[in-house]
Amino acid sequence: MRIFTSIDLQRQTGDVQRAASREGVVITSHGKPRNVILSVEEFCRLKRMAQEPVPPDLLSRKPLVIRHRADPLGYDVSDFSRAADRMARDALDGAHEEAVQAELADVRSRFKEERQ
Repeated sequence: MRIFTSIDLQRQTGDVQRAASREGVVITSHGKPRNVILSVEEFCRLKRMAQEPVPPDLLSRKPLVIRHRADPLGYDVSDFSRAADRMARDALDGAHEEAVQAELADVRSRFKEERQ
């Protein structure tokens, strides 16, 4: 979670908004956290998790479709909890080490690109 001061918010509004679209942003005033800025999607997700109504004007006009790409290691990700548990056990056992290292290298390169 990135932190910006209230002065940053005034001077770097675009930077704050871009950061908030990726993750929550804390706005501080006099060194103390005062506000959190979230993307609309994250705000709606949190409202739904809390079983609170989502303001109708925030609802997307078209449904959100999440497409799962096939897992390169062949895990069945239709039940994500089960797949994550299996992946964790396999990782601890050292299974698929070469594929895991290749995936980590890919993630690191993407992360480096986003930071630049």
